[in-house]
Amino acid sequence: MSKIAAAWRQLLSPLRATLSAIAVLALAALLAVACGGGQDEGPSPTAVPTLATAVPTPALEDLAERGPFPVGVSTLTLVDESRPTDANRDYPGADSRTLVTEVWYPAEGEPQSRELHDAPLDRSQAPYPLIVFSHGYTGVRRQSASYTSHLASHGYVVISPDYPLSNGTAPGGPRVGDVVNQPGDVSFLIDTFLNFSDEPGNLLQGAVNETAIGLTGHSLGGLTTILATFGPLADPRVKVAAPLAAPGCLVGSQTYEDSHIPLLVIGGSDDRVVTFQSIRQAYDAASSPKYLLTLLGGNHMCFADINMEDPAPGTLEAIGGSTFLEDSIRVAQVTGADVTACSVAENGAEPSAQPLVGDRQRELTRVFATAFFDHYLKADEGAIGVLTSEFAQTIPEVELQIGQPSSE
Repeated sequence: MSKIAAAWRQLLSPLRATLSAIAVLALAALLAVACGGGQDEGPSPTAVPTLATAVPTPALEDLAERGPFPVGVSTLTLVDESRPTDANRDYPGADSRTLVTEVWYPAEGEPQSRELHDAPLDRSQAPYPLIVFSHGYTGVRRQSASYTSHLASHGYVVISPDYPLSNGTAPGGPRVGDVVNQPGDVSFLIDTFLNFSDEPGNLLQGAVNETAIGLTGHSLGGLTTILATFGPLADPRVKVAAPLAAPGCLVGSQTYEDSHIPLLVIGGSDDRVVTFQSIRQAYDAASSPKYLLTLLGGNHMCFADINMEDPAPGTLEAIGGSTFLEDSIRVAQVTGADVTACSVAENGAEPSAQPLVGDRQRELTRVFATAFFDHYLKADEGAIGVLTSEFAQTIPEVELQIGQPSSE
């Protein structure tokens, strides 16, 4: 038996409830490792798109294609000296927080599918909007490279860190509770890349539009996205947010009060790690403009770059072990959430008769997320038609709800 298979078997045991399942929010990232310019101001944040526009909506096939830019990529080790890393089990902690960070950006040259390491920035259409992607629990910064590089090919600077204590190789083992520190990491990254953009001779000099900043992330990274956009941990520079399969039950509804930041919530109807009920709680609690994109037959794992079925309910123990409940209570104290709302008898949905293929799930995520960011960060009128129920109805694998919470 391989070491990977042995490690996987060690994770299998009865699961107490959905609350414990949240501890594996990005288990896909562990297995993925084993398997291998915007305008100065965006549109009004209260504008809900309609089809009443002279600009035609691109075809789905065109929207799914990579953009006109080749993609440069660089890996940076960034250290926030102003904030500590907490002690974690046998790890004593540190006086600073270190984030190994991947950055994708529009590069010079002809469009191509491969990434170009440390290639020169294409400054012809700079500055570009900035997007921060957050990985899930036990995840890695490159877990969703097909998504982040796609955005870069469409004219975005996209950054993704390994968070100090929630990534898969965190000292002392990954901890859910450190998610409350990750919005501070997001702010540090925004500061850092705005400084890079102002620094003469930097690879990213002139790259970032400081008025067009968005967040996205998977699972626990989706929770990071929500916390860094809304409520007491939010960064006021964030203009839009697109969480993927985020555990909305860990965020109190008051977190969204007095905010009209555009929100796109994406989840799979067959998610068996985070219930769809939990995923949609962010949509139900937020104010317009907001969108709930349901990928019919989509699961939890396939938002990362891996084709894998979700674990069956009741088969995965919490990776967080004895510390997970403590961590969850810590998060709830910050967000005002009711932790018991996450404890339900069944974890997620039964599989659909027609599960969504992983490649298609990621493709549809890229299409709608790119259109969302294009509309709100670039004032791209061609993206308006994608964010409508009329367009969504032409795609059998999706349902799109706009602006109003569920009456259920």
